[in-house]
Amino acid sequence: MVISHRNSWPWLALLAALPLSQANAIFPDSREPIALEAASSEFDGASGLLVFRNIRISQGPFSISADKAEATELDFSASNWDFSGQVVIRGEGASILADQARLEFLDHRLRNTRASGAPATFERKQTEDFRAISGDARTIEYDHEQQVLVLSGDARLLDGTNEVSGSRLIYRVAEDRVMAGSDDGGEQRVRITITPPSGGEDTPAAAEPDRPVTGEPTP
Repeated sequence: MVISHRNSWPWLALLAALPLSQANAIFPDSREPIALEAASSEFDGASGLLVFRNIRISQGPFSISADKAEATELDFSASNWDFSGQVVIRGEGASILADQARLEFLDHRLRNTRASGAPATFERKQTEDFRAISGDARTIEYDHEQQVLVLSGDARLLDGTNEVSGSRLIYRVAEDRVMAGSDDGGEQRVRITITPPSGGEDTPAAAEPDRPVTGEPTP
């Protein structure tokens, strides 16, 4: 079938200088038509949900595929879609792999993505304009309008040579800035690993900031 159509936490580091990538949207905004393909569809009268099996939704360079999807209605003007089983979200050179995901559409445009897994993974490939970045966490959220990527729960973010990990990492894509925080109990501290250029005599060092940064910036 084819159819066209926040809690506060103690902050330990503000890593404005971490050299990740140049500012670029992870999943570009698109006004192109939305296409839905599925092996089957059905209406669950008990739950009032539309259920799709082996589904793929695409809009321009963006696509999402999964074993199953549920939605209250076949409309993308203002709706939430829940995906489960081998969830793959792709953009231009970027991808998120997860066990489950919820996508929010508004005015026929993707506005928010929340993916979870054990762990969920994120990757953006290297191009002529920016270096590759990748990460993983139990939950990965992306605000498409604000271009903010949030990784929470045993979160890691890497740029090939450097790595930062913590309970919660916020990457502001447009500003190319990373903020990292510990968990509420302070048991999982922020760790930064900086790898020297090859050929150097020093070995990679892991740093744990000891003094909290005041204030609680919001995503």
